[in-house]
Amino acid sequence: MFYLSQLKKEELAGKTCLLRINLDIKNPEKDSWRLNAVIPTIKFLLEAGAKPLILSHRGRPQSENASASDLKFSLKPLVEILEKRIGQKLDYLENLRLDPREQNNDENFAKELAAKGDLYINDDFATSHRASASMVGITKFLPSYVGLLLEQEIKKLSKVMENPERPLVIIIGGIKIDDKMGMINHFKNIADYFLMGSAYIDLQNELLKNPKVIIPVDWIGENNKKLDIGPKTIEQFSKIISPAKTVIWNGPMGLLSENSRYSEGSKKIAEAIIESRAFSVVGGGETSQFLLESGMINKFSFVSTGGGAMLEFLSGKKLPAIEALDKVNI
Repeated sequence: MFYLSQLKKEELAGKTCLLRINLDIKNPEKDSWRLNAVIPTIKFLLEAGAKPLILSHRGRPQSENASASDLKFSLKPLVEILEKRIGQKLDYLENLRLDPREQNNDENFAKELAAKGDLYINDDFATSHRASASMVGITKFLPSYVGLLLEQEIKKLSKVMENPERPLVIIIGGIKIDDKMGMINHFKNIADYFLMGSAYIDLQNELLKNPKVIIPVDWIGENNKKLDIGPKTIEQFSKIISPAKTVIWNGPMGLLSENSRYSEGSKKIAEAIIESRAFSVVGGGETSQFLLESGMINKFSFVSTGGGAMLEFLSGKKLPAIEALDKVNI
């Protein structure tokens, strides 16, 4: 793969750079950390005298016959926030998913996009598990590079996959437990412990019968709903996390971490990870948002911008957009 960070200013000066970033953000003011994550790449291009042209999508407009006039699908509010933070105007194409050819990875659409620039930069890890025209097809028609954020995602996640310092503890919570079984399967012979903080645990699943998998011994909730892990589980999990050298965390504890009454489990687990001084990797929108709102997000070694993409990467799957960049011949 070719990395933007390796390019010199003279190689970028005056060039129009098609920059694919992730602006699929419902509430930009609340979820500002994901916007901030792409700023270094934009500044890198501007300082080199390049002209970034932003490509992205927002929501699923095809399912609702939407148009750019609908602000919940428009990129304009997100770009305006970026402009304020960077201090200058930015050029962009409106929500690419307004054109059905984007998600179909249509070659003609990829060519049309490529014709608008001199080179292509992918800095959108969160969508890298989707084979769309602006992520995959476009790399056939332009010199293509890995952006600064995507470079960090690949390197940090590869580190915990290929050479994690032990003990390695993987913490799994949230609702979509089935989406995380691939990661459990990949790490089943590598991790020292799997701490299961999800209320949706299928005890019949063979993977979860592994003695490394630790199930909560108590819960806090109401109406028979497991809304947070209980104090005994917090203590048990914290003791396991304490000596860890590497921690991967995806998904908050229980079902309702956004409610302060049921956020103690996630808060205590976060504190235990920080105190352990382990190399810590966090992913998933709910977990990241919880850490942001709790003021702890900067205390972790790396917070991935990907949810599904991170899970697929850590399952050992090939992500189409990253695979496309790996095949580029400049």
